[in-house]
Amino acid sequence: MRTKIAAFIFSCSVSWAGLAIAETVQLQVASGEVVARSSQENRLRLTLTSDGSRNFSEFTARHVGKNIDVLIDHNIVLSPHLNDPVLFSGRQLQIEFPAKTSGAENMVAIEKLVSGKVILELRSGGSE
Repeated sequence: MRTKIAAFIFSCSVSWAGLAIAETVQLQVASGEVVARSSQENRLRLTLTSDGSRNFSEFTARHVGKNIDVLIDHNIVLSPHLNDPVLFSGRQLQIEFPAKTSGAENMVAIEKLVSGKVILELRSGGSE
């Protein structure tokens, strides 16, 4: 009986070892704007708070070599692959997204980000 219990416990621990736990970090935005880049895409320029910049840099350093998801209002807008950590020092973060979203919808999203009603999120475990 002890052998069966030990075998069961061992098999359970092995199966759990392969599971990865996703990490999510929330970033506060200080300001932002939408810049039309082409008829196919727009660019969202964001300035993060100092805490947001630090958290962004630390998160990207932990997830080099992986895909991450960038979420606005819990919606994935981008899933980039991180080749290198993104180290910030007061620079603007630029996010490209499809231009099919109307200008009015873009402005609502920016107003929500800047006012603190919506948080920019990064999540590990993006589509590989």
